[in-house]
Amino acid sequence: MTDVIVPVIMLLLVLVAGASAGQAAAGATIVVATADSSDRSRALADFVGDGQGDQEEINAAVRALPPVGGTVLLTEGTFDIRKVEGTLGGVLIERSNVTLAGQGPATKLVQAPGQDTNVIRIIGSGVGQIVIRDLYVDANRDENSAGTGDPNVSHSRFEFCGIKAWRQAPGGEPAAEDCHDITIRNCHVHDAHRLGIMLEGRNMRVLDNVLGNAGSDAVEILTGPGEIRGNYVVITGPTHVAIGSDRANSIVMADNVVHVRPGGRLDIGLRSWADSRRHVMSGNVVTVDPGGSCTRAIDVRGDGAVVTANCLHGPDDGEPILLSIRGGNTVVTGNLLENVTVDVSDETGKGLPILIHSNIMHDSTIAYTAGELITAPQ
Repeated sequence: MTDVIVPVIMLLLVLVAGASAGQAAAGATIVVATADSSDRSRALADFVGDGQGDQEEINAAVRALPPVGGTVLLTEGTFDIRKVEGTLGGVLIERSNVTLAGQGPATKLVQAPGQDTNVIRIIGSGVGQIVIRDLYVDANRDENSAGTGDPNVSHSRFEFCGIKAWRQAPGGEPAAEDCHDITIRNCHVHDAHRLGIMLEGRNMRVLDNVLGNAGSDAVEILTGPGEIRGNYVVITGPTHVAIGSDRANSIVMADNVVHVRPGGRLDIGLRSWADSRRHVMSGNVVTVDPGGSCTRAIDVRGDGAVVTANCLHGPDDGEPILLSIRGGNTVVTGNLLENVTVDVSDETGKGLPILIHSNIMHDSTIAYTAGELITAPQ
């Protein structure tokens, strides 16, 4: 009987080992903790930082993933992020099929003073299938405001972000392929010297995040198509744009809330770029508290935009905010506009129609300068 049992046990052990090896080949999860993580988290982690330059351990974990990719899981704690010399970031993702995940706001990535870099930089020809989720990213712009860049080199002035994805370094040899399929989800991203989140490439998605002040834009997508949905942007200081696109077509900006608090100064709530096409701005709320200011709630600069089901609320005690329409083949319908001026000034010269109808205009007006305007009772 023993002669039968032993071979069976050995066979089972081989099968289990083979299954484990197959699972490892299919992906991996590598855990990183830091100095103020719990004792239990530190004991279970594969890499443990010392609270100074924790990007070293995070980057080592990314490099340690198997070729097919996997997840780098950060425990609770405050991870000190510093610039990797000769690069454009602290945390660097230079390969495809990577998920960088935390424990929500309990996992903080804070840029150390005087680094003047991107907290997280995704870079490389054709790098894609990246997910960044459940992190609190503090770009610490008050102590990282020296980055200027070359205004004559594309992107050079915008390498000082919370999270940035672009295929190459500014001014470098053109990379063969754009980045693609990148999702930023359920993160807090605040206080960037330039942009909170800047993603260039196709199928970029920014979903369900809490975003804050930025020297330029809280979030921006370039190239497209892409989606910015379900985010809460709270503005308490000077910020240029809350949600925007740049040189991008086929962008959906939907179900976002832009809230300008007292003391907040926002130039533009939602923006599409000149010469862009096919934007949908739907179900968004832009509201300005007394003591806050916003010049343009929505700024439509390209053609082929649909602006519908938005609630725009200018400050009760201040000047109307603008809904600017600067391109044709644009539909503005079904919006609730309170203390808003709809500014129609087609700058394209194409003579494409601009249709404005079926909006509730409470203390709001239409100001017409140029364009093929078609209106119906509001």
